[in-house]
Amino acid sequence: MKLFYVFAILAAALSTINVYGQTQSEASAVIDVGTGFSDDKSFAPSVLYYEQISLNRLPWLRFGLGIRAWGYYADRTNLYTKTGSPQDYLEYRKVSANGLSFVVGANLRFWKIDLGVNTDLIGAAFGSKRKAFYEKITTTPGVGAPNYNQWLSTSPVIFNAVPLFLENYNGQSEAYARIYLTRGIGVKIGYLYGHIAYRTHDAVDNKVFLDNRQRRVSQNYGMPYAALSFPLLH
Repeated sequence: MKLFYVFAILAAALSTINVYGQTQSEASAVIDVGTGFSDDKSFAPSVLYYEQISLNRLPWLRFGLGIRAWGYYADRTNLYTKTGSPQDYLEYRKVSANGLSFVVGANLRFWKIDLGVNTDLIGAAFGSKRKAFYEKITTTPGVGAPNYNQWLSTSPVIFNAVPLFLENYNGQSEAYARIYLTRGIGVKIGYLYGHIAYRTHDAVDNKVFLDNRQRRVSQNYGMPYAALSFPLLH
């Protein structure tokens, strides 16, 4: 959680950045502070600083870039390898990760409402090392055989890219509606789609392999999302 608060402060600090090109287009900037939440007690808080711009001829269509500080916390979870017949998995009592990502998105502006989507491009993730159980019984042992039915050391994948399209990376995407209540505040509701990914290693960070020489395990998650929005330029 401490890392998440550090990232939140960094994202808020970026709000001092000026938006350029207003003579040729309409620009705006906003900070969203909110969380995703689920019935299984998992949750995903985030702070997003987002700048968006539209061309004069299409004022209702906007494209944007931003930076997102995010976290994901869940109880008992199974994370799966990318390939395999059958697919391998690790069992976790808890998973957690904090990240900082660069974001790209697009939205439609109607009156005081934004309808949009965004997704992480690249980012970094950190979190506590977690023990995971590699449960497997097979008549055809693979390279991971020495680790079958053992507790393995794992930690979140650090460097991540386009997790919406690539497995085994950490990150988030959103589909949302943002409603501006006044010039200074709004509400944002939507759906959060994320990916949590860990890698295996030993106590000194040497490689530990599952079958098919795989080291990464991951899982998608999805949940409703709600936030307060603070327009900086509107």
